[in-house]
Amino acid sequence: MTLADALKGQKVTIVSMDLTELGVNRLTALGLTPGVRVRVVDNSLKDTSIIECRGSRLALGRGLARFIVVK
Repeated sequence: MTLADALKGQKVTIVSMDLTELGVNRLTALGLTPGVRVRVVDNSLKDTSIIECRGSRLALGRGLARFIVVK
């Protein structure tokens, strides 16, 4: 399952990120790393996924969220 598939309110754990090294580095700088638990705040928006990670809310584009594998 990807982050884009997760439901509003669901808590998931990041398993991997199928991105380029640059993409992984950018997400790592935001605190998104494998093993981190995140809560989906809103996934109903057309092009944006809003998540909560380590006490902060982040808005990610849906295209990016499709490459973040979660369980």
